Amino acid sequence: MTIKARLALLFAALSLLLLVGTLGYIYYSHAASRQTEFFERLRSQCYRVATLLSEVKAVDRDLLRVVDRNSIHRLYDEKVLLFNERDELMYSSLDDEPIPYSSELLQRIREGGELEYHDTDGDDMVGVHYRGEGHDYVVLASAFDEYGQRELRNLGRTLLVSLLIGSLFIFGASYFYIGLAFRPIDRLAQAVARIDVDRLDQRIPVRNSKDEIDRLAVGYNQMLQRLQEAFDLQRAFVNNASHELRTPLARMNAQVESALRMPPGSPRLAPVLRTLQNDIATQGGLVESLLLLQRLRSHIPMHRTLVRVDEALFAAIDEVRTLHPGLHATVDIADGITDARQLTASANELLLRTCFRNLLVNTALYAADQRATITLDHRPRALHIRFTNAGAEALDAERVFEPFFRGAGAEQRPGSGLGLSIVRQVVEDAGGTVRYLHDGRHRFDLVLPTAL
Repeated sequence: MTIKARLALLFAALSLLLLVGTLGYIYYSHAASRQTEFFERLRSQCYRVATLLSEVKAVDRDLLRVVDRNSIHRLYDEKVLLFNERDELMYSSLDDEPIPYSSELLQRIREGGELEYHDTDGDDMVGVHYRGEGHDYVVLASAFDEYGQRELRNLGRTLLVSLLIGSLFIFGASYFYIGLAFRPIDRLAQAVARIDVDRLDQRIPVRNSKDEIDRLAVGYNQMLQRLQEAFDLQRAFVNNASHELRTPLARMNAQVESALRMPPGSPRLAPVLRTLQNDIATQGGLVESLLLLQRLRSHIPMHRTLVRVDEALFAAIDEVRTLHPGLHATVDIADGITDARQLTASANELLLRTCFRNLLVNTALYAADQRATITLDHRPRALHIRFTNAGAEALDAERVFEPFFRGAGAEQRPGSGLGLSIVRQVVEDAGGTVRYLHDGRHRFDLVLPTAL
């Protein structure tokens, strides 16, 4: 069953419950009003008979005919009995309808003053204790409210028909209006059904009504945008990785074939093997960088500790200098940093050193003077790290952190174009930010959150 049908049934059930309660209250109120009115008529009949008999000295046949003529046949199955203070029957109407009574019943009426009840036949009965003109009477009146019961039955049938018609109308109206309310969702579902991997550029129309459907459409469009960017990045990553891996492998294969053709002990064999060894090392570093980048971009949890950023930076400088002795790195720590907590960040120490090492390697490979100036400055709960090196030509700021991006003229130099991508992923994984600027020199600004 669809949500639309379930909501229609739920709304119809709640409305039907309210309708049943309303109609039931109407029926109950009418029944109670009929009961009260009929009891009042019987009570008036009791007082009428008692008053009439108390105004005469003796009871004779003519008086009975007068009483019967004025007190019976107005109601269906009407019967009136009058008892004196000794519970002796002094008057009984001419109707043959029996009224069950007992001394206990008459005593209860005397003690309570009045009594309203129903007999075993379903007739309404009223008992009245009358005191007047020196008399002490108990009067019982019984009758069946045929007209009132007939009207009550008619009202019940009318309310039942109204309930059935109302139920059908409520369900139909609720299904129709809920269908109207769900129409935007149906259009949203149709739009979603048309989207697949090859059509991620499709967007769901937004009506600008600022309701829940619009918020859902906006959120879905944003998710599509993120998916499209991820797929585009993945396609570019696969294409670039394939190229970066295929070309060196073909070169190594050619070197192996060349070595196989050389006679044993050839003096040209050693240089070929050394070149092959270097290419293998380069490919190993590339594969390692690819795995690291994929792990970072997959948000696989990394072990974090409180790391002294300056110590990680100096360790990275020492590591890079072993491979690039010509590197000159100057570290300037601002005077405002007076507490070790201002230099402490929550990060993975090995990844943070890899991040710094990649920036330093870029300086060693691409800066003409191989000089890097590094400044550390503290702001409230943030450590600002700036790497600056020589470079007259600006890089593409929008693509500089993309995988395999390499600047103009960098193709002839070693590297895979993954270093800056790893830098961004490491910094973002630590909760920080990184950006590239060019002001006559290449500048990378890193911001890492700190404990102080």
